[in-house]
Amino acid sequence: MTTPVSQASSRGTAIREWVGMALVGAFSVVVDFGVFNALLYAGAAPALANLTALVVATLVAFLANLRWTFAHRDIENPRKAMLQFFLVNVISAGGVQLAVMGAALVSVDVAWLNGVKLVATVMATVARFWLYRAYVYR
Repeated sequence: MTTPVSQASSRGTAIREWVGMALVGAFSVVVDFGVFNALLYAGAAPALANLTALVVATLVAFLANLRWTFAHRDIENPRKAMLQFFLVNVISAGGVQLAVMGAALVSVDVAWLNGVKLVATVMATVARFWLYRAYVYR
């Protein structure tokens, strides 16, 4: 049975982890766009620049979450955690992509598409947070 103190401690840990993940995510977006634009400026093809930027940003996010957000957790197998991290991110990105593609069947209005993408991204972020806590950084 959990006590009120352990519940508060658990809630405090979850809040700290959520804030950490949000900050790491924001930093990863900056890395993503920075690498993408640097590669475009260097003459890389857009598809290659985007793929490279996504991989770099995902690695940065994994390492930052491992070393900062979830550093208090004892990760037994970092390679397994990295594979799980990538799997969670591929699935969540796929969910956002499907939501946008489905929305485009209804309307190609930019505001509509951005609204759907925003809602899908928020839902995917919440799901990723709980999957990170439960499976990746246990």
